[in-house]
Amino acid sequence: MKTTFFRFNALFVVKMLGLLGRIALTRSIGAEGVGLYQAAYSFYGLILIVITGGLPTALALATVRDEEQGWILFKIVSAVTLIVGCIGSFLLYQYSDWITEIIGYPDLRLAIRWLSPALFIVPLLSLLRGYLQGMQRFQAIAYSEMLEQLVRVVLLMTVPPLLLSGGLSQAVGGSVLGTATGALTAFLLLIALFPRSARNEPGSSSSRSGWRGALPALLQASLAITFTRLLVPVSDFADMLLIPNRLIKAGYSAHEAIGMYGVMTGMAVVLVYVPTIFTAALSHTWTMGIAADWQTGRTSELRKKMFASLKLGWLWGLASGAFLYIYAPELSFYIFGSIESAQPIRYLAVLPLLAGLREISTSVLWAQNRKSLPIAGLIAGIALNLVTVYLLAAIPGFGYLGISIGIIAMESVSVAWNLRALQVFHHARKRILPLISDMSVFILAIFSVFGLHRMIAAASDFVLFASLCSVVLFCAFSVLYIKSRSPNEFNFK
Repeated sequence: MKTTFFRFNALFVVKMLGLLGRIALTRSIGAEGVGLYQAAYSFYGLILIVITGGLPTALALATVRDEEQGWILFKIVSAVTLIVGCIGSFLLYQYSDWITEIIGYPDLRLAIRWLSPALFIVPLLSLLRGYLQGMQRFQAIAYSEMLEQLVRVVLLMTVPPLLLSGGLSQAVGGSVLGTATGALTAFLLLIALFPRSARNEPGSSSSRSGWRGALPALLQASLAITFTRLLVPVSDFADMLLIPNRLIKAGYSAHEAIGMYGVMTGMAVVLVYVPTIFTAALSHTWTMGIAADWQTGRTSELRKKMFASLKLGWLWGLASGAFLYIYAPELSFYIFGSIESAQPIRYLAVLPLLAGLREISTSVLWAQNRKSLPIAGLIAGIALNLVTVYLLAAIPGFGYLGISIGIIAMESVSVAWNLRALQVFHHARKRILPLISDMSVFILAIFSVFGLHRMIAAASDFVLFASLCSVVLFCAFSVLYIKSRSPNEFNFK
């Protein structure tokens, strides 16, 4: 848990920096600009995952079993990835006009061009982080992530306002400049922090000769993980093409549709996924331990860790979801400068719970070398999401709610599929009462905080003071409740 909380602190800094940059971007280029920014990154994310695939995670799992062999595999896949990244970067820059016309966003021509250098450096950075994760060098990874985000956010906050006078498309193009710059800075930092033991290790004869057999296994594992990770960028890309078109069908103008897409995907979704930094840290650090338990046949230890992490993810998801639901108007106003995203935030308040459980359960399945199982759940969830958005977003006045239902349906199907594969639903009768009790407690907490907020607001002229008082009380209650209900495996002293 010490490693988990260190990872949590690092991810928290990264997320807060990213949120700070998103706040500045939203206030400088507005909802429509954020919609275009999200569209550019949806396309970029799809191309990036095609290049890197599941190689970083597969490399981490291979390295945790044999560091010397992991070093050899890292050098091989890095050389291939470098060549592919160079070709992809050149093609993206050369054919940016044609690409933007095909996807229906001609205003993204400059953004696509300025994202092209990132395809050269980001895949190498991901591989290096994967190798270091396998060596459990979490501090070096964390420092590089914080530096990368800091550089990216500084450019995100300074460049778009300077270019806004040249038009919205130019400002959106300038907003992506920090992607390649931040990745390059982080890569240089990791090179400087690279462990000398790995750099100078000649490797045993068995490792040098065994890489030929390990390479096909690495590629096979990477392919399975790639399919899993490719599904989400494909879903984001499909949403980018689908949502504005269906909103236009519902009667909104093109500018309004892109603005609503920006509010939903660039504001509400970004904010509701912030609490998942804790579950991401939990799965990031515990995956290696669970993988080791699986390799050595310690099934009881594996299931003990699995249920402990799922329980903590459940409690964290309930608390953070209740917080988002209660304070959605305040979060929307003070973060994004308007209350337009308040209702979508409340619609999506259940996502920290669903996404956190999905993250943990997927990591456990990967650690057990059952990498194909999460794919089926994601495929079913994404298919349901696309059908739901297609049907509901086109209904007049149903835009935000229809999109939210689609996202929630995707996460629900995916997490249910994973939990079923892990046999979590066995002995459900024994676990159902504590789960219902947890849900009831936080539902009552929501009503209590609403009532307390009104009482304080009525007795005080300072609405902000009332909100801060209720936030402190709710957070204190949540911490105490999670501490009292947390598994014995976790030490909070």
